[in-house]
Amino acid sequence: MADPMNPSTGDQQQQKYRQYNPYQKINLPYRQIYELPTSPEFLFEEEATKKRLSWGENLTFFTGWGYLTGSLLGAAKGTIDGIRSAERGESLKIRTNRILNSGGLAARRSGNCLGSLGLMFAAMESGVTYLRDGDDGSLTTVIAGLATGALYRAASGPRSAVVAGAVGGVTALAAVAGRRIVKRFVPI
Repeated sequence: MADPMNPSTGDQQQQKYRQYNPYQKINLPYRQIYELPTSPEFLFEEEATKKRLSWGENLTFFTGWGYLTGSLLGAAKGTIDGIRSAERGESLKIRTNRILNSGGLAARRSGNCLGSLGLMFAAMESGVTYLRDGDDGSLTTVIAGLATGALYRAASGPRSAVVAGAVGGVTALAAVAGRRIVKRFVPI
């Protein structure tokens, strides 16, 4: 051992022996683990320049969010209807069953309705984008909304299809305007 009173013996001792470090040969890039890049990483340059979703991603996104939103709204409406339709003198089990059945029925109906609307909108938007040679602007979204509304109510007659197309176009226009407002005022 080195003599604490004589520093020269400690230096000689250190030069004779070195400490064993089992991780010396392994270069662990620990800084790369903790210092993550802030921008997205892409394998190919084409992915970095792409600004929109592919048609499959678009289809999945709108269909999934439509079904989820419709199910949640339908479940809330069905639950409220189930609570309102409860009769005096019913047991707790009967009331609970009525509420769950009503909520589940409304959730299925509205989820399927909005999911199919999302599917049609995504298909229309991808088709309109293709027809406009890849131009994915606000006009594409509004045209897809018009076409989706008209197609959804086409079986009910031409008047119903025109009204539904107008409602779809106005809704798509409101979504485009809302997106621009959010981008302008909300720092994301």
